[in-house]
Amino acid sequence: MTDAAVVGRILREYHQARIEPSSIRRLTGSVRGARVSYWLGEPRGPARPGLPRGPGGPAVLGRPGEPADAGLVVRAFRTDMPLAGQFRGGRPEAVTDWLRGRAATLDWLEEHDYPAPRVIRTRSGDLVGLAGVWATLATTYVTGTPLGPGTGQLRLLGEALGRLHALGAAGGGAAMGTAAWDPETAIPAALGRLEAVESLTPADWRPLLDQFRAVLLAVRQRAPALPSSVVHGDPWPGNAIHTAQDQVTLIDWENAGLGLPLLDLGFCLLECHLDVGLTGNQPSAWPIQPDENRIAAIVAGYTRWRRLQPAEKDLLPEGIRFPAAYVGAIHFEQAFLGGVRGRSMDVRLERLRNRLAVSGAVAELARRHFG
Repeated sequence: MTDAAVVGRILREYHQARIEPSSIRRLTGSVRGARVSYWLGEPRGPARPGLPRGPGGPAVLGRPGEPADAGLVVRAFRTDMPLAGQFRGGRPEAVTDWLRGRAATLDWLEEHDYPAPRVIRTRSGDLVGLAGVWATLATTYVTGTPLGPGTGQLRLLGEALGRLHALGAAGGGAAMGTAAWDPETAIPAALGRLEAVESLTPADWRPLLDQFRAVLLAVRQRAPALPSSVVHGDPWPGNAIHTAQDQVTLIDWENAGLGLPLLDLGFCLLECHLDVGLTGNQPSAWPIQPDENRIAAIVAGYTRWRRLQPAEKDLLPEGIRFPAAYVGAIHFEQAFLGGVRGRSMDVRLERLRNRLAVSGAVAELARRHFG
């Protein structure tokens, strides 16, 4: 199988969408692996870090009748290979069902006029296509500029997240499914991973494992009292594009679905400290120190659309720690059961240790600004 063969099938699947790209570029993955993604469109304007050149100007959201000259992003997943566990919260799920859930989430957001990539239907009108062994999801390419570190832009990120959570979940449920780290499914899976590696974990990493477990159990106990909503699942500056003077558009919705806004917000309050453009070979840049100005900007934007309920404020420290605990269980499984070792894994584990170490200070600053 070659890129040309896969792209040919994709073009036939979306022929009725009038895709006639003058340029096709592979973004991520490989046809020899489980997933691959392509950008299809006319290259012009500034490039976004990590992506091919795309058009500048305002966001193209793909509404009926609007031009799609910004191009498309088509993600293709092999239907005969299992999904990565982090994408489904530990649930066994077919690739096509998982993609339909992602597509349904984006479709629901369009119905509610929320800025996000828009789904391009196949020639037969389906949200998800089948091109041979590949299941595909095509969305509009969101244009704009990467989010800068300034507090004004971080406030826009907070607004985008608060506006999303303020939508709630009415009418969106069954089709879109749950977010990757929805507690009902993610917590049992994460606890199972920790139990499987407990006897294999070196003594100096045991305190971190115990912290992961404590956070997971605390959130599981109190999750029923927390409000649910559609969540993004990975809201940090690297997944936000400045698309208009007063608007940020979130991209990369693979972890999205129904979940707890508190966990989405907690992740954002930590990862807003990272600047766009960091790479894996810059390990010294990944640890963070709490920055009150950044936290205040996220909170100010968020509260323009949504206020935290008392139960969310009470659980805010655990909500901030939860993403690290969930991801940490995956990394521990890979390191101590799967045998994945080396500098890369060491950096990932140290990053998790850092997140837990600063989470208390981040929570205290956030509480102060939430009022």
